[in-house]
Amino acid sequence: MSKRLLITAIVLLMILIGLMGFKFAGMVSESESDHTASVSDTESSENQETSDSEIEENIDSSAEESAESTSETEYDPEQDSRFFDTDSYLICANKKHPLPDGYEPSDLAWPEVDVVSARFTLRWDAAVALEEMFAAAAEDGVTLLLQSGYRSAEYQSQLWNYYAGLYGADDADTISSRPGYSDHQTGLAADIGSASNPSADLTQSFIDTAEGQWLYKHAYEYGFIMRYPVGKQDITGYAYEPWHYRYIGVEEATAIYTTDPDLSFEEYYGISGGDYAD
Repeated sequence: MSKRLLITAIVLLMILIGLMGFKFAGMVSESESDHTASVSDTESSENQETSDSEIEENIDSSAEESAESTSETEYDPEQDSRFFDTDSYLICANKKHPLPDGYEPSDLAWPEVDVVSARFTLRWDAAVALEEMFAAAAEDGVTLLLQSGYRSAEYQSQLWNYYAGLYGADDADTISSRPGYSDHQTGLAADIGSASNPSADLTQSFIDTAEGQWLYKHAYEYGFIMRYPVGKQDITGYAYEPWHYRYIGVEEATAIYTTDPDLSFEEYYGISGGDYAD
């Protein structure tokens, strides 16, 4: 009996040791699994942080490239062909932007309008628009007179020299253009006189005449703007000339007038003006 009990005890002990070993092996396996999961989570977190960093770098790089691209394509009126193309009605002639040497419009025409003394030509569309404007003014009981139109470089040279002889070169530059820089040479500019008060012609008091007031309010409807508005000499390069109107087309003239009737060409389009560069 005693021998059987001994054998039974030994067997039970062996079974118990086996069970403990199995449990220990399971604990080791779980520990290794937890460690592996922890390492995997750490690596995943590190990979996520790396990925986020790369995304941020890519975003910053794209933003910089976009800013550089925007800067490179930013509008520059000094590069806009509308202001330098001799066929354009927006061609700019001022003290910063001379016309091409020897420029003469190819489509000059004689507008059929009343004049102060002599007839002058204008480019075709400007001449037609001038006739329509004079006719509209007449319907309102206002008689406009053409004082001057297209001037060649040679004519402008004679005129500037005349003023320089009277007032000196510096003063002449404020009221007359040097040859090649004149708005009149574009064939799109007209000086307009007053039938009701001829003594106001070519003076700043022209704005107070019936003709001056009518033009100020209606010229844009026919594509004309006052080229040298009041108080803009530092911008346009010329003293106030309420008699000098420039054809740029109805759409453009309306855009300027409705923005501000006293806005200059240079201000609206952002193109440089003022005094001569030299």
